[in-house]
Amino acid sequence: MKRIVFFVWCCLTLYQSAMSQSQSLKGIVLETDTKGNITALKGALVSWLHTGIGTATDSLGVFILPATEKSDRILVNATGYVSDTILIAKSHFVKVIMISKSKLGEVTISYERQSTVIGFIDPWKTSIMNEKELFKSACCNLSESFETNPSVDVSYSDALTGTKQIQMLGLASQYTQLTQEAMPSTRGLANNFGFSYTPGTWINSIQLSKGTGSVVNGYESIAGGINVELHKPDVKEKMYFNAYGSEGGRYETNLILANKINPKFSHSVFLHASSLNQRMDRNNDGFLDNPLGYQLNGMYRFKYENQKGFMFQGAARILYDKKIGGQLNFDEEKKDTSITKSYGTQIKALRYEGFLKVGYVFEKKRYKSLGLQVSASNQNYDNYFGMNKYSGQQNSVYSNLIYQSIISNTNHKFRTGISYVMDDYNEKLFNFQEYNFKRNEHVSGAFFEYTYSYLAKFTLVAGNRLDYHNMFGWYWVPRLHARYAFNENTVLRASVGKGWRTPNLIAENSGILSSSRQWFFPTNYDKNVFGFEPEVAWNYGINLTHDFKLNYRRGTFSVDYYYSDFTKQVVVDRDANAQQVSFYQLNGASYSNSLQIQLDYQPLKRFDVRLAYRWYDVKTQYQQGLLEVPLIAANRAFVNLAYQTKSKWAFDLTAQWLGQKRLPNTQSNPDGLRLANFSEAYFIFNSQIGKSLYQKKLDLYVGLENIFDFKQNNPIIDPANPFNKYFDASMVWAPVFGRMLYMGLRLKI
Repeated sequence: MKRIVFFVWCCLTLYQSAMSQSQSLKGIVLETDTKGNITALKGALVSWLHTGIGTATDSLGVFILPATEKSDRILVNATGYVSDTILIAKSHFVKVIMISKSKLGEVTISYERQSTVIGFIDPWKTSIMNEKELFKSACCNLSESFETNPSVDVSYSDALTGTKQIQMLGLASQYTQLTQEAMPSTRGLANNFGFSYTPGTWINSIQLSKGTGSVVNGYESIAGGINVELHKPDVKEKMYFNAYGSEGGRYETNLILANKINPKFSHSVFLHASSLNQRMDRNNDGFLDNPLGYQLNGMYRFKYENQKGFMFQGAARILYDKKIGGQLNFDEEKKDTSITKSYGTQIKALRYEGFLKVGYVFEKKRYKSLGLQVSASNQNYDNYFGMNKYSGQQNSVYSNLIYQSIISNTNHKFRTGISYVMDDYNEKLFNFQEYNFKRNEHVSGAFFEYTYSYLAKFTLVAGNRLDYHNMFGWYWVPRLHARYAFNENTVLRASVGKGWRTPNLIAENSGILSSSRQWFFPTNYDKNVFGFEPEVAWNYGINLTHDFKLNYRRGTFSVDYYYSDFTKQVVVDRDANAQQVSFYQLNGASYSNSLQIQLDYQPLKRFDVRLAYRWYDVKTQYQQGLLEVPLIAANRAFVNLAYQTKSKWAFDLTAQWLGQKRLPNTQSNPDGLRLANFSEAYFIFNSQIGKSLYQKKLDLYVGLENIFDFKQNNPIIDPANPFNKYFDASMVWAPVFGRMLYMGLRLKI
C-alpha cells in the first residue's frame, strides 16, 4: 500500500509540474479541403521567429510552445501550404488555418529509418523492432529474433531437444504475455515451445514492452509483453522469398504471396518448411548436439477495408513440428527407447489456429471506434524423454470487445469492453507413475481504461479490470501508467500494476523431463490446477528516455528499473534433491529486481552503436531458505555494432558477456557427478555480412554465430548411463553446439 501511495503522489507531482506550463503558447493548425471542410493538420512546424525554438503539431493539429521574450511572432510551415507569420500579443491560444499552394513541385525526402524505435508518446515504454533490426541476424524464428536486443535473454531449456526459451526482467517466458497482432498467441501448453512456431520471415515488426501492459489486452502480463506484427496482405511486394542453410544441418525456406485484388480487398499466403538432418556430436558425449526433424507451417490471411471506417480481417493457420534427439544410435523408427537399448527424445506438435478482427471507426467522429477480436486454437503434443512420456491437448477460445471514445474532449479518452477466455486442457505424464490432469477454465472479464492527456507534456492511464475464473472466483487487476515529457527529447515514465495467471507446470518445465528426476506434486493435485491457485504478482517500474544529438548525430540514452513482487507463486525446487523436482506453494518472498542502462548512438553516418548493461537480483523462498533463482545471469553486458556502406553492404557484430549463474544443488550425487555452485562467466560473439542488390529487392547474407566457439563442457550429467538415476540433461547454462556458419537470401518482388 505504501508503494501505491508513493506512486500516486509522484503522478500528482508530475501533473502539477505539467500544469505549471500554462504560460506556454498553445494552439491548433487546421487546413481546408476543396469542399471547404476544416480538418486538423498533422506535422506542421511552429516556431518563434528567428529563435530556433519550435515544435510540430500532433495528430489532432495541436501544438505547444514554451514562452520566450526573444520574439513576439510565430512562423508556421507545412509542406504544400503557404507559410504564415503571426503576431502574438497577450493571447495564450492561437488558431491557424493554412492555405494550400496552387502548384507544388515534386519533393524527394530522404530519411534513414532506425532499426529499433522507442516511442515517446505512449505512456508505457515500447521498443519497436522493425525489419532492419531483424535483418541483423538470421532470425529464423521468433525465439532467435532477440539476439541484438539486450532486454530479452534467450537460452536452451535442455541439452537434447533444442528448445529455446526467453526471459524478461529475470522471469521465465510464462510471465511475459506473447501476443500476435494484439491477440493472445502461443500460451498455455505451447508457451515453452511456441516461440519457434513463428518464422522470422513472416514477422514485419516486434513491439516489446516491460512491466504490466494495458488492461485491454488481458490480465496475464507480469514481466512485460511481446507483440508480433506479421506482414499484411496489402503490402506493395507481391512475393517475399527466403532461403537459409547452416553447417549444423539446418535448412529453411519461406514464401509469402500477397495480392491486392482491389483498393478494398487483399489476401496473402504464408508458407514455411524447415529441416534438421545432420547428426553431429562435437563434444563426444554420445548425444546429438541438435535434434533431427522438420517443421511445416502454413497460413492464409485476408483483409477487407471499405475506406469508410469499416475493417474486417482474419487468418487460418496449421503447423506440424517434429524433433527427434537423444543418443547417436537412437533409431526413432524402431521405437527402441527402453532401459536396455538407447535414449531418445521426441517433441511432436500439431497446431490449428485462426483469428478474426472486426473494427469500425465512426466516420464523423474519428475518436470513436468499436472493435471485436476473436481467436481459437487447438494444440496437441506427443512427447517423450527417455522413459518419461508426456502428451497434452489444449483447446482455446478468446474474444475481446473494445469500445473507445472521449469524455467531453480529446484530453479525456477511455476504452472499455468485455472479454472471454476458455482453455480446455487434457494432459498425461508418465514419470515413475502415471498422472492425468484435466481441467476446463473459463474466465469472463470486464475492463475500463481512462487516459488523461495534457497536450504533449503529461499522460496518465488508469485501468481496471475484473475477471471471474470458474474455478477460483474473482480477480481484480488495477494498473496505472504515467508519462511526463520534460521537453521534446526527454520523457519519464512510471507504472504499477497487477497480473495473474494459472500455471502449466509440465509444459513450462518440460526441459526437466530430459533427466531422471522424479516429479512430486501435491497430494491434492486432482482437485484443481496441479493443486495450486493462480500465481499473482505486482510489478513496479520507472524509466527515463533521452534523445540527444552529438556532433550532429542522433542518439538515445535510457535507463529503467523494474521490481516484480509475487504474492502467490508455484515454487519449482531442484535444490532439495538432485534426483527430484518438487512443486509447492510459495511461503515467503519471491521477487525480481531489474536494472538496465542502454545507449544507442550513431558516431558516423550509417554506423550504429548500441551499448547496454543489465543487472538482475532474482530470489525465491525455497524450503532451504531465500536463494537466487537458478540459471539466471545476474550481470550481462552487451555491444552491437552495425554499419552500412553507400553500396549497400551491411556489417553487423554483436558481443555479449554473461556473468555467473547459480546452478541447482547436486551434492546428493556421487563424486564426479557433482556440479559447481556457479557456472562460468563467458563471452559470445556473433557477426553477419549482407549485401543488398537490385534496388534492395535481393539481399544476400552470411553469418557466423559463436565466433570463438565457446561451449559448455559436459552439459549432460552421467551421459554414459542415461537410464541411471543421476542422468540430467537440464543443467544447461551456455551454448552446446559452438561455432556455426550460416548463409541465406531474401527476395522481394
